[in-house]
Amino acid sequence: MSANTVSPQIRVAIADDHPIVRAGVRGIFSSDRSIQVVGEAEDGQSAITLIRKGGVDVLLLDLAMPGRAGLSLLRQVLDEAPELRVIVFTAYDPVSHKERALALGASGYVAKDSRPAEILDAIHQSMLRPVQKRVASNEGEPHTQLSLRQYDIFIRLVRGESVTDIAKDLHLSVKTVSTHKVTVQKRLGAQSVVDLVRYAVQHQLVNPDV
Repeated sequence: MSANTVSPQIRVAIADDHPIVRAGVRGIFSSDRSIQVVGEAEDGQSAITLIRKGGVDVLLLDLAMPGRAGLSLLRQVLDEAPELRVIVFTAYDPVSHKERALALGASGYVAKDSRPAEILDAIHQSMLRPVQKRVASNEGEPHTQLSLRQYDIFIRLVRGESVTDIAKDLHLSVKTVSTHKVTVQKRLGAQSVVDLVRYAVQHQLVNPDV
């Protein structure tokens, strides 16, 4: 490569509803000359509008924003721009949600309390790997309509955790978790945790020997 050749910059967009978070991330990216911030979004709809304009290589995406959010937002973003690298950027970091996001096609998953070097590395690593193959999904499937919290509790129940243990781990009241459990069962047409397990296995959300 000649001395006059300039490597193309990675064009990154930031989607987060907190201005101070976006400012902090911009500051991190300003330390890396190979990254160019080309846009920002503060909610789900503005994130969709932003990526529809094109010119974005990587979207740093918070799934807990106003409007359309969660896995449904991730799915729409990838439907709109299949070649886009999407790195989920979140303060809410359940393993079950991470697994589902990556299965749907996210190129990475970074917690908001990560070190700056980890965020920069996630951006660069996403460009080195081919776009993730996406699992087949149906927008009408009931589990795609669950909130982040509901989906996490659903998977924890399927894995055998008790309502009490879930409440303790998530720093919620037992009553709150129980309410979420009832809501999840109604939305998935389940009468019991056994039914939830059947649903999860049928839709390949967990390993059959869970």
